[in-house]
Amino acid sequence: MAGNGPNAILTHSQKVCRLYKRCIRTLEDWANDRAEFRFNAVVMRARFDETRSETDGRLLAKQLIEAEQEYMSSKHEDPKIFKNDPGGICFRRSAQIHDWMFDTYHPWERAQLRDFFETR
Repeated sequence: MAGNGPNAILTHSQKVCRLYKRCIRTLEDWANDRAEFRFNAVVMRARFDETRSETDGRLLAKQLIEAEQEYMSSKHEDPKIFKNDPGGICFRRSAQIHDWMFDTYHPWERAQLRDFFETR
């Protein structure tokens, strides 16, 4: 979602959570069957849990950068896209009708749609 304000400041834990989700989605893209995906997901979770007890911020930041680089190198060239997400087959399929457009109706059209305009 594109906004006009500044980007949100993410904490380290938020960055790690988002990286974990992207990694799991990438594993799902590469897997041939569900069992293979689940095995790889458990291994990935174990890799993330290894650093859970680490408290040194500089080391964690360095590990995060390395993990993001590893993610970028293993990204799938044709990822799965959900149907309603940008790039999906149903994204913006139905046109959005803004409420102000009904104000431009001619009085005769309003008379034909009296029930609609009375409850609007």
